[in-house]
Amino acid sequence: DDIESASQTVFKTTLAQVIGGAVGLFFVAATTALLIADLERPERFLYILLYPQTKSWLFRGALLLIGFSTVAGLWWALELAGHLGWIELQPIIRTLFAWLTIGFALGASVYTAFLFAQAEGRDLWQSQTLPIHLLLGSTVAGAGALLLIHAVSPLSGPLATLSLWVFSAGLVGSALNLFLGELGISPASEVAARGAYEMSHGTFKVHFWLGAVVLGHLLPFLIVVALPVAVAPAAAASAIIGLFLYEYAFVMAPQRVPNS
Repeated sequence: DDIESASQTVFKTTLAQVIGGAVGLFFVAATTALLIADLERPERFLYILLYPQTKSWLFRGALLLIGFSTVAGLWWALELAGHLGWIELQPIIRTLFAWLTIGFALGASVYTAFLFAQAEGRDLWQSQTLPIHLLLGSTVAGAGALLLIHAVSPLSGPLATLSLWVFSAGLVGSALNLFLGELGISPASEVAARGAYEMSHGTFKVHFWLGAVVLGHLLPFLIVVALPVAVAPAAAASAIIGLFLYEYAFVMAPQRVPNS
């Protein structure tokens, strides 16, 4: 009973809940579309599923994205039906879908680290901290998205508070990982060092310092600490833009370094 009561309080059926689900589905659909478009032969995407290489993280990632889309899509449809008054969604159903979605979301967030690890020609992507990097970035972006939604259509009080705490914790963890885990550890090879230099001092230095350091971590941290909670959406917007610039630099910089 206590679990169901807590679930009903946090996952209260509101317009914000429906918007949140729609935002999540939109971005996972966009991610899938971009991944397919990036293939040399996009029309062969089905081959990945029909003739799978089960050890390939391209195949495993596709399964995670499909699983996340399916579970989150069903949950969103039920929330929409509940919001429209067509059904009464029971708390236990929300709890079940929440745990299923969390599992697939974790997989969808970090599988790219293992996919990059198979790209042995790009040493910077072989970082041992990359799964943590992606998980923390996803945490900041997800909680930040809820804070932005809260500014338009208020979340329930407990969910708004939880979003702010998760956002703040993710921000601190991401900053520690950036400065101690990535910048604080010497690259494992000369190629990785050249990729890191290209990111932080070369072609993508503006993306890195403005995005990763200032917009992605420093500014949102100062906003959350120094200013009222009412401006938390501004911190979220800054962090999401900064993380986008950071990830762009992280992906593109190693590709500027010749393999031989």
